[in-house]
Amino acid sequence: MKSYILLLALLLGFANVVVAGETEKPLWEIGLAGAVISTPHYVGSDQRYTLPLAVPYFIYRGEFLRADRDGVRGRFLETNGLSLDLDFSFGLPVRNNNDARRGMPPLHLTGQVGPQLNWVITDRDEDKLSLHLPIRVAVDTSQTFLGWVTEPSLRYERYDIFPELDKVMLRFEGGLLYASQRYNHNYYGVDPIYATANRPAYTARKGLHSYFLDTALRYKYDEDLSVGVVLKMRTLAPGVNANSPLVRKKLYLSTGIGFVWSFSSSEETVLR
Repeated sequence: MKSYILLLALLLGFANVVVAGETEKPLWEIGLAGAVISTPHYVGSDQRYTLPLAVPYFIYRGEFLRADRDGVRGRFLETNGLSLDLDFSFGLPVRNNNDARRGMPPLHLTGQVGPQLNWVITDRDEDKLSLHLPIRVAVDTSQTFLGWVTEPSLRYERYDIFPELDKVMLRFEGGLLYASQRYNHNYYGVDPIYATANRPAYTARKGLHSYFLDTALRYKYDEDLSVGVVLKMRTLAPGVNANSPLVRKKLYLSTGIGFVWSFSSSEETVLR
């Protein structure tokens, strides 16, 4: 359940492969991102979108507002390995032609925003380990408040898996999603009016939504072009709503392959 904006953030993850420590980078960059993404309609759906995508992107590395490989965020605090960001996320709309949701109201485009605490545990020449603790409120485009989510994760980045190719980075990120009853019900609840013989009424509960593991392999071909592949896995099996009739598959897999081409950047640089 990713929006086109989230897909763009995924593509930006292919760009700007980092090395440990601070390096000089342009204050801003403009480029083009392209990819083919395969992803389920929503977490738990057995139907998929296959989305070819080509969109312009903008990277900005300001002191407060940043838009880069980790998405769009505001940075309020950064000291001794700790930082506090304003974190954003999005969810794809799902029309009622989805078989599991047929006859139910569509899922609208959803936006999430909230603070995220980050802790860089280790940052060495060959790797980096960091902990991320976000909490976000969710609202959809119908202006409906959907409650809150928290998605703590542990992220590991390795820079020397191929010593002869120092522009390759492998990234793993694992964690869990915990959500309010209102948020979970938006995706997995079935009100009595929409119940059928094959889709009984169901009231979703707050609590553990899923566990996830994301992997990405990125290669920076030169200063302007990066390519990469991504595999995102999530399981609803241990979640409190795994038995919802709207859950057709408990294992969620999303894959993508793409590129990012930077064709313009500022002369002004910053240490990042």
